[in-house]
Amino acid sequence: MSIVNNGYKYYEVLGCSKNSTYDELKRAYHKLALVYHPDKAKSKKNGDTDCKKFFEIEEAWRVLSDNDLKIKYDAECRQAELELDNLLIHDRINVREMNAEDDVLSYPCRCGSNYLISTEEFTENSIYIPCSECTFCIFVEK
Repeated sequence: MSIVNNGYKYYEVLGCSKNSTYDELKRAYHKLALVYHPDKAKSKKNGDTDCKKFFEIEEAWRVLSDNDLKIKYDAECRQAELELDNLLIHDRINVREMNAEDDVLSYPCRCGSNYLISTEEFTENSIYIPCSECTFCIFVEK
């Protein structure tokens, strides 16, 4: 399984850039871990959210603190960027332009098929959705 496919953007989780040094990553990790650690969280109301955020921070640090995993992660991210550059983008739309039925969002493709995604899968601010029949994709923003 590719570590890029899990949907995490490790540098963003830590609030750092790809050019951050090990020490900068470490400082960011420690700062965020103190804020979101389940034992340190000030608000029990946001406990589940804080716990989830803490595990995201832990996963990002696990990968970015290990030089071999970081090199692999950076390479996979670069490969994913290159693959996105080669996508055939049919349209750029806003999520409000999609048809909503039950928990599925759809948008017609010019080939006669549809671009489909469940509302649960649409967790990012923007996403590329492939057509279910042809090679086109659409870029959807929230």
